[in-house]
Amino acid sequence: MLSVIVPARNDGVMTGTCLGALLHTLDRLALTCEIILIDDASAPSEGILPAFFEARASAPRHQFRIVHSRAHQHYSGVFSIGLHLSKGDAVFFLSNDMLVTPFFLSSLLAVSALDTKFGIVRGTSNHTDSHPEYQIVPAEKPKDYEGIQAFSARMAAENGLGWRADSVLSGDAVLLKRALIERIGVLDLRFFGYFGDVDYGMRAHLAGFELVCATGAWLYHVGGWHVTRESQQRGETDLKPGFDRRMALVSAAYKEFREKWGGDLPQDFADCPSLNFFPLAEAAQSRVTLRYTLAEATLDDLEFH
Repeated sequence: MLSVIVPARNDGVMTGTCLGALLHTLDRLALTCEIILIDDASAPSEGILPAFFEARASAPRHQFRIVHSRAHQHYSGVFSIGLHLSKGDAVFFLSNDMLVTPFFLSSLLAVSALDTKFGIVRGTSNHTDSHPEYQIVPAEKPKDYEGIQAFSARMAAENGLGWRADSVLSGDAVLLKRALIERIGVLDLRFFGYFGDVDYGMRAHLAGFELVCATGAWLYHVGGWHVTRESQQRGETDLKPGFDRRMALVSAAYKEFREKWGGDLPQDFADCPSLNFFPLAEAAQSRVTLRYTLAEATLDDLEFH
């Protein structure tokens, strides 16, 4: 069975569109899944839970788990909650500002099946974080979901089961094997918003798994929507304060990352010469924890619907 995790922080309309594309994809691939939907402490006016309930009502063959967190968990928290609750042999994590296609998901599943050591498989997109080499922008922006599917189908046809090895994890739309989750557990929650995925990828590497990109997998990613939506909620017409707040979180997370993995890293994230942290992981493996579990305090913040 495939488990699917979709977290959402604000904007029920965007979330509903994401879930519509997901359910279409699962229908086209004839998959029956466990779908875990996590509302990350959104205001009721954002309409996240109604979007979740509508998705569940429209697709009764799937097993839904709808979760509301009373506390803001951010990326590492919602990913970890989803991993903790999931039961599938494979787990697909999808951000709520992405439109997945059958061609994207089938490519991920097919490449994952090529080798038992492929612990985490990602794809390409029009907007990527940490992987500019995987940013593929159509010559003309797709006008609708049909256009997105057409471009995704083209990428799948051109690249087939091609794949490339990665040395850093950016986990916005990724497929994970159960064997990996059993081995290293959830994310390290000291990384509130950022670097939780980088840390997880390093631990996956130390556990003997590989990170790869399925080059035939392409989806549409709005990109940075949570910053935009937060700015709208605050009544800010300029996005700069929102991105400044984001970079403050990145810098705080980097300090935690530097403390955990090695003090020889530059003081500031902006001075990092490379995102290949595998050598750093190997040097520190004797003193870092490989497997993490979810704390009871995090579980106590959850409501199930």
